[in-house]
Amino acid sequence: MPPREGSVDNAIAALLEVGRKARAFVSMPVVKGVTPRILLDPGRSRSKDAGEGFERRHGIFRLDEIGLPLLDHDVLYGDACFEGILIRNGQVFLLREHLDRLWHSAGRLGIPVPYDRPELAEHLLETVREVAFEPSDNSYIRLVVTRGLGDLGINPRKCVGTTLFAIASTIRLYPREAYEKGIPLGIARNIRRPDATILDPRIKSNNYLNNVLALREGCEEGSTPECVMLTRDGFVAEATVDNLFLVLKEDGWKSNPARVRVLTPAGEYCLNGITRMMILELARREGFSTDDSAKILPLDLVGENREVFMTGTGAFVMPITGVAGHPVGDGRPGEITRVLLSRITETMADPGRGLSLGAGPPEIRRYLGC
Repeated sequence: MPPREGSVDNAIAALLEVGRKARAFVSMPVVKGVTPRILLDPGRSRSKDAGEGFERRHGIFRLDEIGLPLLDHDVLYGDACFEGILIRNGQVFLLREHLDRLWHSAGRLGIPVPYDRPELAEHLLETVREVAFEPSDNSYIRLVVTRGLGDLGINPRKCVGTTLFAIASTIRLYPREAYEKGIPLGIARNIRRPDATILDPRIKSNNYLNNVLALREGCEEGSTPECVMLTRDGFVAEATVDNLFLVLKEDGWKSNPARVRVLTPAGEYCLNGITRMMILELARREGFSTDDSAKILPLDLVGENREVFMTGTGAFVMPITGVAGHPVGDGRPGEITRVLLSRITETMADPGRGLSLGAGPPEIRRYLGC
């Protein structure tokens, strides 16, 4: 009998899948008694001179060999930012865009990245090449930059220096059949998405507690796997970990693509996702009209002649068939959603959209424009 959704057995099975092939690149300052001992072993790590005024070491490890020190401020306070990056068709998809956003997030948080972009890209490729990925794997990089080692106070000025790590493994947020059948969404009505005056959603930070609480509220008793988050004024912001799209199909849409409107919530209340950006670009190529709107109501997501889907690096393009128990369209994944899913899948095979896993330093620099 397969494990129940949300069961301990299910969670263990998911962890085993992630750890089965994973490798992690880890870089941090050397503070004796705090830094993991394996990083101090010259046979397993290398020294890195980043001009920081202290020794830094890095290396590639299995997940059960290394972990973050308990005094890392990501562990203590979630003081960090991250990127999730897909590996497809022998390349790291949209790596340039992900690195640009990482530098933006880290800069907004005041966390220095201890590598330049080409150097970091080299370490990422080296890490990925140590994993025996198969073509059918949903291969993925989770790249994290933290405030680093500090004492038990929150003050960032008392941290020694940045910790950086990247996990190369697999990810599967939803079963394969969900992309054919779609999934329903709940709604979190009490836990709202803050705007930039509280915690700027355009910073891809590790502080997801508000989203976790929204998921607990909006997916009561596991009846739905995801939920809609609202702004403080009650408009649609995003899902807890993905961007949302609303497709409105006006009369004549089948013969005239301009009669298809592809809307997504305004960026003030949601992460300006890279997959979101790509979908908007592809929708315009299809001749659909696109817009972002701060005035999408939950009621707008349901009813006839419309489609809803989510986008994200981990979720990819997920059709939504219902919201809070009400059907979207005819309750099945829609034609426009399938078209855009097909187009982004084709885009992932374009060698100009990513960095080859076999790239050397000259190719890396050309790709990154350095």
